[in-house]
Amino acid sequence: MSLGSTDVVVVSPPGSDTAAGSYLEWSPILGGAVLSAAISTIMAAFGSAIGLSLVSAETERSMGVMGLAIAGALWALWVTVSASGAGGYLAGRMRKPLGDASSHERGVRDGAHGLVVWAVGALLVAFITSSSLMGAARTAASGAASLASGASSLVSQQADPLASALDTVMRSNGATPPTQGEREEASRILVRSLANGSLEAGDREYIASRMATRMNIPQAEAEKRIDDAYARLNQAKETAKQAAEKARRTGIIVAFLTAAVLLVGAAAAYLAAMLGGRHRDEEIDLFGGR
Repeated sequence: MSLGSTDVVVVSPPGSDTAAGSYLEWSPILGGAVLSAAISTIMAAFGSAIGLSLVSAETERSMGVMGLAIAGALWALWVTVSASGAGGYLAGRMRKPLGDASSHERGVRDGAHGLVVWAVGALLVAFITSSSLMGAARTAASGAASLASGASSLVSQQADPLASALDTVMRSNGATPPTQGEREEASRILVRSLANGSLEAGDREYIASRMATRMNIPQAEAEKRIDDAYARLNQAKETAKQAAEKARRTGIIVAFLTAAVLLVGAAAAYLAAMLGGRHRDEEIDLFGGR
């Protein structure tokens, strides 16, 4: 068969593959994902070591909670961008371009490979983090978070506000101490009053009369002890509610920041893969040489 004057012959560049099928090449994708996961794991271990060096059981020698949060967020952003960028660049550089693609289309396909590298790398990091390989890093991170609040706050969190209030109310001062049954009865009354939001006058007078008779103290002193104990319990209740609300807000912020960091990592992988593809086509080294 002879070629006419209008026939066009398309010659593929050396090393290209024009076979029909998926444009995705999984070999460079998996290579970039493994590189990204390895960088994330190594830098996470370094981050744990740095975090432990910034905290101490003595609060005056430890960085503040806000400072630790900012440092942790910046470190997570740096790790994500570095790991995603390195994996994306490797995938874009190692991918074989198809001969039917223009320069713009090759860039888009390179970027798509970077996005898949980011997705596979994120799954690998999640698997590694949940496995025993990252047990030491998780332990270090937990220790850093616990030490950041200081030893004094850890001790105060372990105290039982109700037991402390009952100890104050039923302090015998040498008189006959209240029985365990009386202590439990007073505990139930105080807990019910806290749930209702107020200490009823009848319950207050009942406990005060039992205390005054048992410990041989004036009725007024017994009532004052009960009022003081109830006020401290109410304050502890409000403190617990504020702590729960603070934890809820912190969880929301952490979730949004995590999503934002992951999106930045996806963008870094996409752009780095395009850069790797451009360096591949122009035969440029990473550092600008030829």
